[in-house]
Amino acid sequence: MLPATSPPRSLLSASAASLLVVALGGCSTLGTIAYLVQPNDVPAEYDGLRGKHVAVVCRPIVELEFSDAGSARELAAVVGALVGQNVRKAKVIGQQEVARWIDENDWVDYATLGKAVDADMVVGIDLEQFRIHEGTTLFRGRGSAIVRVFNVEDQSMDFERRIEDFAYPGTGGVPTTDRSESQFRAMFLQIFGRRIARFFHSHESRMSFAEENLDF
Repeated sequence: MLPATSPPRSLLSASAASLLVVALGGCSTLGTIAYLVQPNDVPAEYDGLRGKHVAVVCRPIVELEFSDAGSARELAAVVGALVGQNVRKAKVIGQQEVARWIDENDWVDYATLGKAVDADMVVGIDLEQFRIHEGTTLFRGRGSAIVRVFNVEDQSMDFERRIEDFAYPGTGGVPTTDRSESQFRAMFLQIFGRRIARFFHSHESRMSFAEENLDF
């Protein structure tokens, strides 16, 4: 008598998903099933950070340099932490080391900085807009940036994307009576940082909508 064999795991997952669709009904169920079977359904746009030593640097444009230099460094720290958490075997160089080099040296370019801190790749974020006020009574974050990846050894730019007028919340705003400025700023830095970091790791397709419409 031939031994029984187990069906492939992929077939079991598909069968389970089909049964749930039949049991629960409706197209709205399909998103939930897709999440259960394959939660990270959107691949990274750029996967060249895997297994690399990575430096993340954010530089504000001249108009923001004095008012939001601190925000730029905090945004770099957020993106670096997310890359370290979500990109397999990526080792992110600490922001203190990156900031120290910038403070002690005349700026040249991202590749030069990367070589100085022993990075393989540099994620360079040129911050063009960063603000958190919508009038005098509402908080609403807005950010614009150009995100690039530089290969230090080849001295080449391997990736470039522009984020144009990213807004949080997606519509409306948060009354200034509901949250302090520091609380809202910290939240916006996290959400904007996640938007940037998702270029480099797979993620769930509904994450962007959920974050941009998150209620406090």
